[in-house]
This record gives sequence, structure tokens and C-alpha cells, in this order.
Amino acid sequence: MGRPLTVDGVSYRWSLQGQRDAPKGLAWRLLTVVWAEATRQALHVRVRHDDPWLHVGDRDKSGLVMRSVGPGLVARVIAMARDLGWKPEERGPTLEFVLEDDARLVPLASETP
Repeated sequence: MGRPLTVDGVSYRWSLQGQRDAPKGLAWRLLTVVWAEATRQALHVRVRHDDPWLHVGDRDKSGLVMRSVGPGLVARVIAMARDLGWKPEERGPTLEFVLEDDARLVPLASETP
């Protein structure tokens, strides 16, 4: 699974998938990170990324977010997630976060029906 990345001497694998929440008009990418040794507790991070092609006719594009996701950003997300309690080498449920526009990592609120 995914691209290799080493952060603070620990090896990880990460991948990125596009997602779209059509009813709300939001677009985001799902960043998945796991410990490279074995899949234990996975990390899922929603990263907002608006598709400019969906807004071709819009006059005001100032609200669009087009964030590049590469090894540098992934390394920062890993460090923040570890500080917030992610333990990739242990078994446990997948932790889900949102990377806010101001680069804060916040837990994804559980959606209740």
C-alpha cells in the first residue's frame, strides 16, 4: 500500500484518494497512513481540495482550497497525529482527523443519524 516515508526513524506508507461530498459541494482527499511494518492502527485524514474544473464559471474563486499533498505535509500530519495519540504500531481502531485550512489537525466529529 502506498508510498514509503520515514519520519523520526519510523517507516510509514501513505496513499491519497479523491472524495467528493456532492450534496454539500465540498471536495476533499483522504490521506491514509499506516506503519510500514504491519497494518495496525491506521490514520485517515481528510484534506480539503476543491476541484477548479467544477468552478470554471465562478466569478469569485477566492474561497477555493487547492492544497498540495506531498511527503513534507504527510510528515507534519504524522507528527501532529502522534502528538494527538495515534499509535500506529499498536492494534486499534482507525483514527480519523480533518486537516483544517489553518493546518491544524482536529478529530473528525462522529456523525450521528
